[in-house]
Amino acid sequence: MKYQPLATTMPAPPLRSFAALMELYETNFMLMRRLMPDMAGLSGTLASQGGEGLPLHVEVLEQGRFTTVVRLFYRLPCEDGGVREAPDLQVRVYHDARVAEAVAGRLRGRDCSAQGQVGERCLDVRWRLNRFLYKWLRYLLHRQQRIEASSG
Repeated sequence: MKYQPLATTMPAPPLRSFAALMELYETNFMLMRRLMPDMAGLSGTLASQGGEGLPLHVEVLEQGRFTTVVRLFYRLPCEDGGVREAPDLQVRVYHDARVAEAVAGRLRGRDCSAQGQVGERCLDVRWRLNRFLYKWLRYLLHRQQRIEASSG
């Protein structure tokens, strides 16, 4: 029997499946590492340096040996002179597994968490949060945003 590479013999996971979601987590991890190369050395609240557009703010919520939990947001000026933080996304990064998962956030004025709302499938909510994270990270990297330990 002739050898065939695994990529041609194994079909891609169906879109919005659990397997495809895990691939999205892996991609988000790689994008997070490009945005924050020294993630393990970060603490406090930092702002992106360089790049175009609004600065991204990152608040380190937890920093452990195997995981880092961060909150990503913009500070947007309001008409009343105040500031609102949006979008607002909480991301858990598993360094040992090399995955990053958006676990909660405020998107389009709605609170979302990985548990979802009543009557909403957990997998659908995870897809919505993590697909948003994927697109946002790609946008930030395209704009040459970067979070460094000395920024803030």
